[in-house]
Amino acid sequence: MEIFNRVIDIVNNVFLVLCSIAFAVQIIYVLFFWLKPKKYPPAKTQHRFGIIIPARNEEEVIGDTVRKLLQQNYPRELYDIFVVAHNCTDKTAERAREAGAVVFECNDDDPKHKRVSYALQYGFRKILEEYDNYEAFIRFDADNLMNDDFIARMNNAFDAGVKIAKCFENSKNIDQNVWSGVSGLYYVRDSRIACHVRSALHTDQMLTGAGMMVSADILRRHNGWKCMGVSEDAEFTLQAMLEGERTRYVPDAIVYEDQPSTLRDTVNRNKRMGNGLFKLFFTHGLRCFGKFFTTFRFGFLDLFLTLLFVPIAVVACTWFPLYYGYKIIAAAVLGDTATLIMFGKLIGYILLFAFYLPFTLQSLLAALLERKRINAPFHKLLPAIFLSPLFMIVYAISICLGVFSRPTWKKIRRNVAPSPAEGQEEPPQEGKACDASDQEIKERDDPPAEE
Repeated sequence: MEIFNRVIDIVNNVFLVLCSIAFAVQIIYVLFFWLKPKKYPPAKTQHRFGIIIPARNEEEVIGDTVRKLLQQNYPRELYDIFVVAHNCTDKTAERAREAGAVVFECNDDDPKHKRVSYALQYGFRKILEEYDNYEAFIRFDADNLMNDDFIARMNNAFDAGVKIAKCFENSKNIDQNVWSGVSGLYYVRDSRIACHVRSALHTDQMLTGAGMMVSADILRRHNGWKCMGVSEDAEFTLQAMLEGERTRYVPDAIVYEDQPSTLRDTVNRNKRMGNGLFKLFFTHGLRCFGKFFTTFRFGFLDLFLTLLFVPIAVVACTWFPLYYGYKIIAAAVLGDTATLIMFGKLIGYILLFAFYLPFTLQSLLAALLERKRINAPFHKLLPAIFLSPLFMIVYAISICLGVFSRPTWKKIRRNVAPSPAEGQEEPPQEGKACDASDQEIKERDDPPAEE
């Protein structure tokens, strides 16, 4: 029994060290929050962009997203909007066409293909085959809104030589309720603290699907989209870095996402993400760790530690409860009051000083620093700030559930009213509508005929 206790103590200490290492980088980011991210000068050339939006049963929001994109402060003839309606059973395709997008409809009966990566693969293949005239692409999610100069800001970065970039992630419903506030602050905190400092240190960024920009040359090199895992955006980040590319941050390009307003929606989203990231840790994450020791490029170590949070979440939800539960029960059986008090104090100190206070202070700091760009009065965010550690608990539990399940790309309940297009007349026949949109693009691309 003594040997058993000694072994599990050693295992627990190893896990504690790994947790400390992973969190150490986050502490560094908080300490250097005052550093300024890299800014890009106004572009000398306005480049041509393709906007791609994968969507599955998003009729409530897709119209607003397309219409917002059409309001960009960027020459309309220099960007086009493509929506990939993937296995949709509602009016997503119709709403997108009504709003002004070119729509590719894809129905794939293979249950393994019902995820975002296959929608991106289908969409990029169609675009590169039929409209191969873009210099860069920007991907949005179906619920995203963006600031009016989003494309212009990305164009500045692209003109300065940036091939891959992420944007500032904000929330469009951060004050809907406490839960949407907690979820929204998580992404604001990551953008304002971690991404700002990474940019100031000229290191790499972890891309997310909302608002990511990619050079068309990279996609042509791979004949389209090739990252087919569940967490396709993170997979693309790591694969690009392993191929020698750099991933950058454009802080003035802002995307506003629809945050889940219920516990159930958050768990479902994080389960899917956790399933993909866990697999990615053992395929690409470990390769990045090894690459760090041959290149000494900090971005490889940083993103390895970012992925390390996923197995740590599994450990936190399985090993730690079992280990400390066993220790407490053993001490209670033996009547060892001193040990019970010691473990009680230890767990309390860990939860307070290593968990609650750090995450609460990070959320408070991010909310104060970004109060002008957050669409809510600061006082309304206070409950979410003080409950922000709750998100990390749910995050860990749902990721752990995702690791041991097979989540799929499901319809997400949106926190918006139906699109105004809902009350309009039915659009033209699908084939005619698509052909008309395609012809409009081709006419803009071809030079006018000589008189």
